[in-house]
Amino acid sequence: MPVPPPTAPPPERTTYLVTYAVRGEAGVRHARVELLPGYAQESDVPRLLAARLTGRVGDAGLITVLELREELREE
Repeated sequence: MPVPPPTAPPPERTTYLVTYAVRGEAGVRHARVELLPGYAQESDVPRLLAARLTGRVGDAGLITVLELREELREE
């Protein structure tokens, strides 16, 4: 009987709660953003939010991050 290949555990994700503003819009928005270590970091958050809003990471200049805090996990 063949032995299945070993599987690596899923990478540890860090979830952030983000409060941000979009240039040209009144008010603030809130989002939950997950980052994978080695693939994205906190400085990528405006690009990720821009991609969600407009479909273009190049629109990151429209995003002003007002608050970025790590979501606490319940274990």
